[in-house]
Amino acid sequence: MAKKKSSWGIYVAVLAVAILLLLIVRIKENKYEQKVTDIFKVDVENVNAFTITKGEVSVTLMFADTTWIFAEPDTGKVKQYKINNFLNNVVKCKKTGFATDKAEKYGQYNITDELGTTVELKKGETVLASVIVGKSKASWAQDYIRYPNNPKVYITQKKLLNYLSEKASFWR
Repeated sequence: MAKKKSSWGIYVAVLAVAILLLLIVRIKENKYEQKVTDIFKVDVENVNAFTITKGEVSVTLMFADTTWIFAEPDTGKVKQYKINNFLNNVVKCKKTGFATDKAEKYGQYNITDELGTTVELKKGETVLASVIVGKSKASWAQDYIRYPNNPKVYITQKKLLNYLSEKASFWR
């Protein structure tokens, strides 16, 4: 009987060591996983205007009564599906790891003030959030973003530039 108790003890010890090693490996792997976070830390319901600017061209859309309209001086009817796409795919989009934090590489990622597209989310006249979006040359499925007061360039999970434009004709 004494031999059977000791053989079970060996199996339990080997199992405990295997579980411990598995946990250690899992914890080390978690350090290298990319963290996925929201680009804009705003509630979509609070956004009642937004401005998109690239270079000297800019468009501002605002929510009036029950529909989205162009702010002055632009006229025309805004297509609601374009607004829905913007709110669902840009405002609710997520970012992953960062590509660089060196300002001299901003041109490579198209996120300089001249090359990038600036998106400002507003509640009335108050700017809730702002981000500069740059086109990825390497991937058709993602873009790069940079916050105005942050040197880091982040990678987006979606192609944001498909859902926004600084030209009013895009929104009509």
